[in-house]
Amino acid sequence: MQMRYNTIWGLTFAVAFMLAALLPARAAPTVKPVTVAMSLTPLSAPFIIAHEKGYFRKNGLDVKVKDFIGGHRTIKALFEGKADIATSSEAVVMFNSFKRSDFTMVCTFVSSDNDVKIVTRKNTNIRRVKDLAGRRIGTVLGSSAQFFLDETLALNGVDRTTIKVSHLNPESAPAALKQGDVDAIVVWEPISHLALTGLGKDGFEVPHDRAYIETFNAIVMRDYAKKNPDVLKRMIRSLIKATEYIKAHRQETQRIVASRLGKDLALIAAIWKDFSFEISLHQWLLSTLDAQARWASQLNLVPDTIQPNYLDFLFIPPLKQVSPSSVTVF
Repeated sequence: MQMRYNTIWGLTFAVAFMLAALLPARAAPTVKPVTVAMSLTPLSAPFIIAHEKGYFRKNGLDVKVKDFIGGHRTIKALFEGKADIATSSEAVVMFNSFKRSDFTMVCTFVSSDNDVKIVTRKNTNIRRVKDLAGRRIGTVLGSSAQFFLDETLALNGVDRTTIKVSHLNPESAPAALKQGDVDAIVVWEPISHLALTGLGKDGFEVPHDRAYIETFNAIVMRDYAKKNPDVLKRMIRSLIKATEYIKAHRQETQRIVASRLGKDLALIAAIWKDFSFEISLHQWLLSTLDAQARWASQLNLVPDTIQPNYLDFLFIPPLKQVSPSSVTVF
């Protein structure tokens, strides 16, 4: 009886083995090449960590990163076909939405109410926002800094027509302030911190209301999103893993980001508290875009056309499928 049982079991195993051999082997996930135009800012930390820690690769993405200073340049690279994904603030999305509608946001990955700052020299005697009246202010045209400046002036009752605004390249702003070409600059980190420390004892950061919450977002062309939803889901999974790492390993993240940006670790550590890393698509993102669009229209900063519907500029399915609770858009 035992011999018969063993014979039957042996035959069953042999048949199963042969059937398995005849079946096609499960193919490994195809590695997808992706080019990311990344703004060189600590806000890009989730992309930096996902790349440096191998999360993109683990999710089947072969990511090549191209560095740019400012989201207005990353989105330009996206439009020119030099990148598949761009990292940029929502303000850059707003400005470009009046010119074209063939791009979309896939997710927000960080927000900050203190990334953009006002830096001045002590000898200007500018100590509060109201003191900016009648002064020369340098900022970056078509950026979150430009919106922040006007919103902050309005909240503090300063007539923007009394201010002479100079449009600067972000990397030239610290020198313009130090040389006295402008009385104050409004720029984002880490440029504002570099400007402040570059002035030494003469540097002063003007306190503000922190009313503006800036976001940084992953942006793609609409056609790319429709053709590559799986790539976008892989990207989102990688970014979620990166944000988990960022929250669990604060100091190591700061070290990696400082090294990747070529900045002093002390600088990155000093400004880190200003950032909140989370993969999301929140309703208040749409509210911010609407407010920015009204502002830009009133000041004739954008073409005189119908204001875009920013819900149309969100590609929700990938994030909704990967992390439903991360989407609060209604």
